[in-house]
Amino acid sequence: MASWAKDKNSLSRSGDIDELANTINEQSSEQRKTVNTFNKAMNNFASERSLESCLEALNASMQIANIRGKLVECYEYYARLLEREIVRLKRTDGTLAKP
Repeated sequence: MASWAKDKNSLSRSGDIDELANTINEQSSEQRKTVNTFNKAMNNFASERSLESCLEALNASMQIANIRGKLVECYEYYARLLEREIVRLKRTDGTLAKP
């Protein structure tokens, strides 16, 4: 598991951000592959209407849901990092705090 995911409340480091970006890229790539697998499984199910083809499509859809859940966690963590950075910049540069 990526180090950023182990302690989501710790302060970020450059390596954590790089790891997070890599994780997002890997999960996005995996999602594209799994969506292709799902589309093939659904086409197969539409033509065969067998229990096996139904289970293949169901399995692929569950994998997609799992991957999307991981992506949501990544993006939530990324949003928290951005929020912390904005707060830090506001504290160090008074011009950001002015309307």
